[in-house]
Amino acid sequence: MRIIGEIPHAVYKITVLKMNERVTIQIEDRLVSQSFVFRDGSGIKDLSTAEQLLTFDFLKKVSTRFNSMNKDYMEAIERINENQLDDFDII
Repeated sequence: MRIIGEIPHAVYKITVLKMNERVTIQIEDRLVSQSFVFRDGSGIKDLSTAEQLLTFDFLKKVSTRFNSMNKDYMEAIERINENQLDDFDII
């Protein structure tokens, strides 16, 4: 898999990758990421067509998913930390 480019964005790191006949758009926000894979014939074949996919409406949905993912991530970390506190003897 090779990076064919990055798409600038104020909040997210957006990387476009290509392997064989597949293009992957990877969008990262802090500690979580979303990847969208497009096979040959889907219309997404290079950096410019990948950039056309990233409309305002598409990125708004990505943002909604990221909010949910970040919330789930923080809740999971809190649960783990709470469980670790239970492992120590009470003095």
